[in-house]
Amino acid sequence: MIAYHDEEWGKMKNSSQEIFEALSLEAMQAGLSWAIILNKRQAMRHAYANFDMVQLSRFDEADVERLMLDEGIIRHRLKIKAMIHNAQLALSIEESPQLPSFRDYIYQMAADFSHQLNNQEDDINQAMAKQLKKTGFKFVGPTIVEAFLEAIGVYNHHDSQCFLR
Repeated sequence: MIAYHDEEWGKMKNSSQEIFEALSLEAMQAGLSWAIILNKRQAMRHAYANFDMVQLSRFDEADVERLMLDEGIIRHRLKIKAMIHNAQLALSIEESPQLPSFRDYIYQMAADFSHQLNNQEDDINQAMAKQLKKTGFKFVGPTIVEAFLEAIGVYNHHDSQCFLR
């Protein structure tokens, strides 16, 4: 937990794959503790092709069944299917000539909502969750969006005494 806090949490991500991994981990965390997610992260990286959107977008029902048997990961059928579905959507954004990369899409959306909503985080979380759901993403409610935006450095929710504040 300390290494994650000190080295990763709240820092801008450089690639679409890092953004997708952060979104996926936050979705997997719904209803669970973050410690569980961190303890299973390496196994999830292995099981989900290192969160490579191209590879993960090709997973099929046989892969879902294989993943349901993997004791090293979160075995929640809806979350597994959502991750595959979300990989397909993120990849379509990544490959679209009209849209920026998935990374830029996420950061630009957050910046746009932040500007439009005067940095009111609850409103930003609601608006971004609504837009992601409208696009088709799953497991992206306002609470997950807030944790995701914290993880990728949009919000700085480090304690006032934290050296990273």
